[in-house]
Amino acid sequence: MSFEPQTEPGGYPEVPVPLVRSRRWRERLASVEAAAIAGLVCAVGWSVGVRGLLVTPPIDASPQQITAFYTDPDTGHHALLFLQFIVVATLAFLWFVGVVRGRLGDAEPKLFGTAFLGGAVLLAGVVLIGTAALAAPSVLVEVGGRIPDPGAVGLSRALAVILLSVVAPRVATLVVFSTATLGRSTGALPAWLVWLSYAIGVVELINVTVAAPTIYLFPAWIALVSIVLLIRGPLRDPAEPNHTALS
Repeated sequence: MSFEPQTEPGGYPEVPVPLVRSRRWRERLASVEAAAIAGLVCAVGWSVGVRGLLVTPPIDASPQQITAFYTDPDTGHHALLFLQFIVVATLAFLWFVGVVRGRLGDAEPKLFGTAFLGGAVLLAGVVLIGTAALAAPSVLVEVGGRIPDPGAVGLSRALAVILLSVVAPRVATLVVFSTATLGRSTGALPAWLVWLSYAIGVVELINVTVAAPTIYLFPAWIALVSIVLLIRGPLRDPAEPNHTALS
């Protein structure tokens, strides 16, 4: 039995068109340097965006304090700007994950690779929804031209706290643990960073406080991993017999 290549209506074989035509640029976008830069963009963008959006009245603020804060017409403009940081940083995080998994190739243990990918996608969704809830009252000022109800502001803020301070750290634990295990099994990360990652994952998992500093722990870890990737050099070809991920 023979298989004929698929042809277009004109009779010519259908040739897949790469998203990036230049092989040189495709290699650059899939390089460890691209992963490291994406990780740094993610760390900075998430930290700056969340820090800016946290400048809102606390959950226990009085209705007068809430009304006074959202009377400022620049509130909504600033919130939209910080949301842009969050979105770009989240896309960079997913690019970081994609490049790392692509470079590991067959050397990646399937169980931990699946946990790494699933946790990363879930974390990205939680961050986007949590920051959207945090910024929603300010965006209402910008888009709707009216001051939000104090009760609705408190509810939106509570939802953001649950997502960013309770759910996100536990999901981040899955990402940190799976990354550390992948780094240890493939040689992609030094031993000291592997064990430090396990310690950070434990802190994220058992932390029961709703404190702003804990929000920055995962971006700081992403930045550290990215810097180590830049310093250690390019990943080896996954097709090589030696599956050590970094030279």
